[in-house]
Amino acid sequence: MELPTKVKIYSQILGLSAHDGTLVAIRPDGCYELRLVSQGRLHLVLLPIPETGIVFAEPEPEVMAESDIER
Repeated sequence: MELPTKVKIYSQILGLSAHDGTLVAIRPDGCYELRLVSQGRLHLVLLPIPETGIVFAEPEPEVMAESDIER
């Protein structure tokens, strides 16, 4: 996983549901370091991993099923 990367953020703490943001880092102290726009301004936010959901904006590349691989 390369950082920074675009994500959708879900957080009850901030009342966010599928809010666009950028994951900057996953900190060793148990927080996501995120950048997000709120009220037209860019903010750096630290949110605890256990109470925060993130979904990567870019889908995973499709992987061929093992049965489709020629040997």
